[in-house]
Amino acid sequence: MASNTVLPVSTAKRGARPHSQIANLPLSSAASIQELKTEALRCQTPKQFRELLKHLQAFIPYSKFAGSWGYPSRTTVRFIFNQGFSRDLIRWRLTTGALWTSPLFQEWLRTKRTVLWCDAVKHLESQFDAELLRQMKQAGAQYALCGGFASPDYYVLFAAAMPSAASGRAHLKQFGSIVPFLVQASQRAYPRALLTKRETAVLERRAMGQITKQIAMSEGISERTIREHFQRIKKKLYTDDLVNAVVIAVKSGMLLPTGGNEGVSGDPHRRNQGPGPSP
Repeated sequence: MASNTVLPVSTAKRGARPHSQIANLPLSSAASIQELKTEALRCQTPKQFRELLKHLQAFIPYSKFAGSWGYPSRTTVRFIFNQGFSRDLIRWRLTTGALWTSPLFQEWLRTKRTVLWCDAVKHLESQFDAELLRQMKQAGAQYALCGGFASPDYYVLFAAAMPSAASGRAHLKQFGSIVPFLVQASQRAYPRALLTKRETAVLERRAMGQITKQIAMSEGISERTIREHFQRIKKKLYTDDLVNAVVIAVKSGMLLPTGGNEGVSGDPHRRNQGPGPSP
């Protein structure tokens, strides 16, 4: 099956927890890729998605796994999933906007092919920034398998860090066959945007220069609640600094640059609140 094929999103209710043939089996007992795909089709919750990734390791021995999805035409990240990649790498990529400028990302949007990161670098070496290469190597991510779903309107991209280039090449085809199922499982498990509407509004007001007291008055909530929102926002955006959180949110399209006509006007069609892939 082609790596860019996307299966229809299940119409099963999110609260339903149907039986999975391998959900309770140890990794060594996962009998086949087909059973893994069946489990993916039944995945509905974050917990089930994490379990699915554990079972995936029986077939693809990755050490770290990450994903992001959003809207390439609007350079907007909707959600970030990370299991094992260093916070420093994620923060650096978000702060610099490296996702959008990466030659690999642009090539992948065009070809929709599952690739091994280090092989893609060889193919596009002259286009890669030296700092990006250094950051990926330092984080142990240079042998990552990369694939997902790509269209002009929406993307879902996963990266699975492999132990070596040889291991990555050996598992490239298998990763490509399971990626479409991971795409749909992820969208059911995480249907909402990374930042809530309240978090977005609070961060927009901070970006516009309002202090905590002013934001609390504007939003009709306590200063303590505003500070709690700030802590959650920083955690979600992989930073300990609120100014950096604002930079990341703007670079990732979660916030519009200050000075625009949109913002804290209560517009229900915020850039990071749109739907995922259509069923």
